[in-house]
Amino acid sequence: MTIPPVEELLKQIMLTAENVWGNRLSSKDIEKWLSNFDGLVFSSLDYERQLALYLLANFVYYNEREVRHLCRTLFSDYLHFMLLREGNGNSSDLKSKLDSIVTTSCFSPLGKPGESGALILYYFRQENDIATIQIPHLLQSPAFAKTMVYVDDVTISGDEAKNYLLVADKEKTNVLLTFVSTKEAIQALRAKDIQVISCIVLDERSRCFSDKATLYLDFRDSFDDCKTFAEEYGRKSMTYQENPVDPFGYKNGQYAFGFFYNTPDNTLPIFWADNKNWTPIMRRHGKTKEVTYREYPRFV
Repeated sequence: MTIPPVEELLKQIMLTAENVWGNRLSSKDIEKWLSNFDGLVFSSLDYERQLALYLLANFVYYNEREVRHLCRTLFSDYLHFMLLREGNGNSSDLKSKLDSIVTTSCFSPLGKPGESGALILYYFRQENDIATIQIPHLLQSPAFAKTMVYVDDVTISGDEAKNYLLVADKEKTNVLLTFVSTKEAIQALRAKDIQVISCIVLDERSRCFSDKATLYLDFRDSFDDCKTFAEEYGRKSMTYQENPVDPFGYKNGQYAFGFFYNTPDNTLPIFWADNKNWTPIMRRHGKTKEVTYREYPRFV
């Protein structure tokens, strides 16, 4: 089987944009993004549009409502983990055990104040009625805290979490709550005595060009072309990008997902690259983007 025609893909994408993306994606946005694909890989522009739209149709977008739901799920999973860790005891003292878990936990964003962890912690506090006293100043470990809980959206390689939590208080239990993680990241962090709790654990089926992915299983006739297309244009999209990554995303991520506030760099860069050579469809707010005076006029 081959991938669906352009008209069907566009219809599917616009329906998703209306119901999931909150109309943040217009047909004009799509056309601007499609202008990146100019016959570099295949001579037929229509075929390149078809491949690009197929990848976009498989992009998983988490809107604000879903992010809030993930925050509630994470908190529930955290309480369940701690109950199991400490022993369930009698059902009659369940409330006191839960109260003890919550009041001896401190919650902190993973990363710096302006990064995604801080935004996630804001929603997390709202959705779970966390008292502000349990959210200390960055990297502080109050005396009452038995457990330090760090909150972030994704940990795919585990690199950032490991680097940031080098200063974690080893006298306390350290837990990382994330919306999305991988088995590899979980194992790497557990080796550092950091327990990871995630709503979604990605595996090979989540990587676009794995032989276990939907593209391979459902549209094998188009698989090689789609992979070559994403790789070559991924390389092109990174030509002028500050801090470029692999053509398939950071450490060959091959993922296709993002949030209403940002897109991880493990995702295919053809979606989020933003430079003089490339127009993004799912913008990524990088950590080290250089700001020049040329950007200022739009504010004044």
